Amino acid sequence: MSDPRKENPLVLPNYPYLGAFSREQVGEALDRKDRIVELLLDPVGPDGTLINIPVDMLHILAFHLAYAGCDTHTDDRQLIESRTVRDPAAMFEVAEWRPRGTFDTEPEDDTAAAEAAALAATMRKQLTPQVRAALTALLVSEHNTHERGTT
Repeated sequence: MSDPRKENPLVLPNYPYLGAFSREQVGEALDRKDRIVELLLDPVGPDGTLINIPVDMLHILAFHLAYAGCDTHTDDRQLIESRTVRDPAAMFEVAEWRPRGTFDTEPEDDTAAAEAAALAATMRKQLTPQVRAALTALLVSEHNTHERGTT
């Protein structure tokens, strides 16, 4: 058997488990690792503080946990769950964590409002008052036309 470290540059030179596990075992562990990473995104501490862990470190920690036998659960053992939401500035997506079963069936769609607020802030900086007034009049006119059902 040839040395995979020479064939694949993604195999790290100091990888401690080289040849110790079957392809199936490694594949299953890497699947668990991916599920664990999802649960480690934007974790919240016991005092409610968002814990910022760099993504590369999340993968390293999840790799170790998966190889140590850790897995995720979607039954009653999972006390909290997350959903993806945009931050108030609509720049990033973050995981919002709550006790299991407390999310509404559909997440609130604040995305459009947040994007509009961010765009409006940018426009206030970049457009003259005259152009903003003309654009506002145009958008109001289009809105009123749409509301009346005419095109």
